Order: sequence, then C-alpha cells, then structure tokens
Amino acid sequence: MTLSFSGYMILKYIADFYFTRVYNMKLKPFIRWAGGKQKLVKEIIQNIPAASDVNRYFEPFVGAGSLFFESNYENSVLSDVNPQLINAYSKIRDNFTRLSTILIDYERRFLLDNQIYYVIRQEFNQHKENLDTNQAARFIFLIHTNYNGMYRINKSGDYNVPMGKTNPSIPKPDLLSAISDKLANTTLVADNYLNMENDIGVNDFIYLDPPYPPFDWSNHQRQYTVNHFSERDHIDLSNFANRLRNLDCFVMLSYPDIEFVRNQYEDWNIVELNAFRSISCKKERKKIPELIIKNY
Repeated sequence: MTLSFSGYMILKYIADFYFTRVYNMKLKPFIRWAGGKQKLVKEIIQNIPAASDVNRYFEPFVGAGSLFFESNYENSVLSDVNPQLINAYSKIRDNFTRLSTILIDYERRFLLDNQIYYVIRQEFNQHKENLDTNQAARFIFLIHTNYNGMYRINKSGDYNVPMGKTNPSIPKPDLLSAISDKLANTTLVADNYLNMENDIGVNDFIYLDPPYPPFDWSNHQRQYTVNHFSERDHIDLSNFANRLRNLDCFVMLSYPDIEFVRNQYEDWNIVELNAFRSISCKKERKKIPELIIKNY
C-alpha cells in the first residue's frame, strides 16, 4: 500500500507526539518572536524571586513568554497590546486539539508549495477582527514562516511581513498540549500595561520586557504595533515601574545597556548579563550588553 503525503504527515505527528511524551519534552515557547528571550532565559531566571515569595506573576509584554515557560509561578497574568498574540495563547489554552489539526494542514500545504504563505497571510488580514481558533492558527503559522519572527502591521492594520523560513518548526500537538496545561490557571489580557496597575499588589512579581529603545532615536524603526514605542513611552514605563516599587512588589525589567536606560534606572539594582544584543547605531549595528534591572 502506498502512503499518501497527508497520511505520512499524520503518522509523523503521531510518532512525534509519543516520542516527546516518552522523553519528557521540555516546555518552550510556541512561537519565535523578535526580541524574544529564549537564549537569555537561563541567565534571567537566576535573577527572579522564589515562587514561594510571589503572590502572582505578571508579564505585560509577554511576546513568546520565554520566562513564563521557564518559571514555576502558579498564578500568572499574561498580557500584551497585540490581540492576535493573546488570542493564540487563549486558543492553545482552551482548544489546542482543534488548533493542532489546522496547523498540521497548514504545514502539509506549505511543504507542497511555500507560496501558500501569502494565501494564509491574505486570509489572516481578511479575518483580523475574528479572534477565533482559525485566526490563532494563521497567526502561529505566519510567525513561524515569516522573516525573522517579526509581527509588523501597516497603517491600515494589515500584517505585511514577507515569507522567510521554508523549513519552519511548526509547534507539535504534544507541545501545544503541554502549554495548554501550563496556561490552565493563567489570566490572559489584551491590553496596555498601564491598565494593569490597579490589579497589582503586595508580593506580586512583574517582569517588563518592552520593545527595546534604539541606540539612536533618529534611527527608530516601527515596532510590532502601528505606533512606535517611543522615547516618551519608555519614560512612562520607568515612571510606572517606580510607582510599583511603592506597592512592595517585585519588579524586573530587561533592557540593552545604553546611556538612556542607565539614566532612567540609575537607583535600581542593575545586573549585566553575559549576553549581547545587536542594536542599530546610525548605519551600523553595535553589540550592546543585555541588562536585568530590578528593585530587589
């Protein structure tokens, strides 16, 4: 009997599912994300407060959620201004089986003809107001197959990143199942971080990983929302972080080691990591050390 391509893909996913169960697959983010902390998370986690000391964990710029997946906080609030991202988290938590089925089909079609990327991108933009499981699958597929893990939208709100990877690692059902379990007791919010201030209290831990500032503000490129995360936005964030210090909670931020950041957080505990970030400086890129900034 000759096995069809679709039959092969189904058998491949079943094999992957049981293989990873047997070998206790490590939990990791389900997307790649520009500015993600997967390569830094082992150093970052050495700087977080013990779970026994923390009431709730807040991550308002969640992105790929590397620290969330590496940590063991039981009561978490994950948020982001990107509703498509939060929708993906939500649908993994609530309906990962249906999501996996759609992603398997997308990968099958993509391996046959990678130009299907642009068909799915068009469908994504046509359904951007429909935050359902189909849209979550489109989002996850596009992020895995696009250029450099970027999420960029134009002034009309349409996602416009070109295709990048032709051999993507689409998340397997077993990973999505494990993530669904991890998210079971997690609150997911699509909102600006400033609107969370009244929810934060004593002994909560807030990890802030905003879009990074440029070395040179005149060279600032558009971030993953229509508006820039501007110099004023970073100043507002530092004011927010300083207000949280008065609540007797734990606050930690990730930033590159540039003068602007040092000035904003000069009276905080600043830890230089053994890692560097490539950051724009005029017409070149500079290697800048990564920082952890905390109030404890």
